Amino acid sequence: MTKIKVCGLMEKPDVDFCITAGVDILGFVVEYPIPVPWNLTIQEAKPLISGVNDSTKTCVVAGGTQNRILALADNLRPDIVQLHYKETLSEVSCLSEKLSHMGIKTIKALRINEYGKCDFEISDPVQAAKVLSDTGINAIAVDSYSESMPGGTGKTVNLDSFLLIQKESAIPVILAGGLNLENLPKIVSSAKPYAVDILTGVEIAYGKKDWSKISQIVREIKHL
Repeated sequence: MTKIKVCGLMEKPDVDFCITAGVDILGFVVEYPIPVPWNLTIQEAKPLISGVNDSTKTCVVAGGTQNRILALADNLRPDIVQLHYKETLSEVSCLSEKLSHMGIKTIKALRINEYGKCDFEISDPVQAAKVLSDTGINAIAVDSYSESMPGGTGKTVNLDSFLLIQKESAIPVILAGGLNLENLPKIVSSAKPYAVDILTGVEIAYGKKDWSKISQIVREIKHL
């Protein structure tokens, strides 16, 4: 069954609702190195993450220097860290090993632009996925991006590209980018991703979640 991750959480009522609704993974963007609307400080994120029960996973979406990411992980102790910036292959390998020693899993975002190229040292997304599969990370998140917005663009990833990545990857592949109540059932039925990562598709405004949409998405996806 495809897991559901809701990202960009900023407020406790939204966190509590997602837990009650049956969302599998809660995503928090913390001290991201460039301005994004969902950015939390460590002080803001800590009570939100610490208040999540053991049956729901927490994921910190981060970027920046290795030392900064490790400090965030050590301070916040999420279940997962999602590397969502310009990490090199060697940095991904190093971080996944160190995070694993802390009992924290690692996701690496493979961000694909409108031309089908990814923002990584290996620009071909299929080849990048193959190489990343050997770094020790636990999953790859395929997302859309533009130079002005590193994530949360509201734009969908080309599904054929996703399916190729999923076929060639030796580890689970998560689908992000432009997912919403209208397109999710069809996409999940056809692509069967390990998980879907939803942000703008369940927002009323930046950082404020639409509870009705979250409930409907959970019901739809869990019954596919």
